[in-house]
Amino acid sequence: MMYSWLVLGLVAAAAGYDYRSDPEIYHDKWWGPESIKEDTSIRPFKVEWKKEMVEDLLYRLNNRRPMTPPLKGTNYNYGLNTDTMSYWLDYWASNYNFTTREEYLNQYPQFLTNIQGLKIHFIWIKPEVPKGKYSIPLLMLHGYPGSVREFYDVIDDIIKPTGRDFVVEVVIPSFPGFGYSDATNYPGLGTAEMAFIFEKLMTRLGHERFYVHGGDAGAVIGNNLATFFPEKVLGYHSTMAVATTDEALSLITAGSVYPATLMPADLISRLYPLKNTLQYLAQDFGYFHIHTAKPDAIGLCVGETPTSLLGWFLHLFSIFSRRTNGDNPMGGLEIYSRDQIIDNLMIYWDTETATTSIRMYAETINLRNLRSGYFRVPTPVPTIAVQALGEIFYMPPAALNTKFTNLVAVDVLDDYGHFLALEQPKIFVELLLSGLQRIIQFSKQNMNGDAEGGNYV
Repeated sequence: MMYSWLVLGLVAAAAGYDYRSDPEIYHDKWWGPESIKEDTSIRPFKVEWKKEMVEDLLYRLNNRRPMTPPLKGTNYNYGLNTDTMSYWLDYWASNYNFTTREEYLNQYPQFLTNIQGLKIHFIWIKPEVPKGKYSIPLLMLHGYPGSVREFYDVIDDIIKPTGRDFVVEVVIPSFPGFGYSDATNYPGLGTAEMAFIFEKLMTRLGHERFYVHGGDAGAVIGNNLATFFPEKVLGYHSTMAVATTDEALSLITAGSVYPATLMPADLISRLYPLKNTLQYLAQDFGYFHIHTAKPDAIGLCVGETPTSLLGWFLHLFSIFSRRTNGDNPMGGLEIYSRDQIIDNLMIYWDTETATTSIRMYAETINLRNLRSGYFRVPTPVPTIAVQALGEIFYMPPAALNTKFTNLVAVDVLDDYGHFLALEQPKIFVELLLSGLQRIIQFSKQNMNGDAEGGNYV
């Protein structure tokens, strides 16, 4: 939920941009303690929930204070309905099987390595490559308030050999300050800087060129990777592709006069009247402002108790799963299982990363990044955008094309929401695999790419 074109579009385009010489971007900064050296080894990792942590958590869950009752008939329109909290909290305290769920989170091979002073956690799966097929590396980037858990329901089907010519090797990192990756003690580590860390990760794993999928905050990092490393990113697939160029903003504004010039008639209501879109953003993006302005204040409130962590996350999952969820008595959250939600919560609770994860907003949306202007730099990386009906913001292809000059396709869905991999795993996998196939074919036909992952000659 890192969408910010309304702010960024007000800033004039930067001329002659080059991130390598831009002092506003900390692309090679040491983020860890000065006393340590970078350990480039790749070490196995397993999630281990200490008995003391679980016992303390259960005590807090079972001895929580009574919650303030909601106003009558407000459902989720005030951000949360406390009448629904026991549905989640009682399950967490009494029915959530910590041993089984810990095993579930350890079902895939996980690793640690040190990059720019920080321990970076990642899932890495190299499937067997059947005869006659080739392997392509895919970096998959989660969002907020998500984690690597977002992709657990899709991994098996992504790496499974299909009727396509390729199989997929997946790399799924935890962002710095999220889950089992280290946080920094220095200011400045935003989504731009994370892009450099993940480029180094892929290079360390032996991939000079690779594909990227990103949603939510992962889409912002994916945008940055495609912008900074167009020679390395072979293709970009996103469930929240964002164009923040001046041209995109101008097109969207001008299109409000006659929307049919910008998009098909059956999609106009996703964006226009523009005042409805702006009203929605003003109403539901209060979290964004406080995350950006005062991350440590809200981080303390969110991370202090399991009730507060659950409440904040449910609020965010609700408003971005469907725009109409405010009128739903359960916030529309029945589309997710309780284990899905609580597995994700456990990663934050175990690592105490409520505050450090929220800092990503403040380190991304600030004057330093606005002055740099990299948000508005076009990229030639072949791109496919997926747009669910309940996505945060609909962006017309003409607007996207001002950022992604090789926009291969826009896959428009008639349903579903922002967290597609969690909500609809089968649909997500089919869109991702077909998207990668179309990007490879586009590269072969238009960018002198070969069949082995589109390596340009």
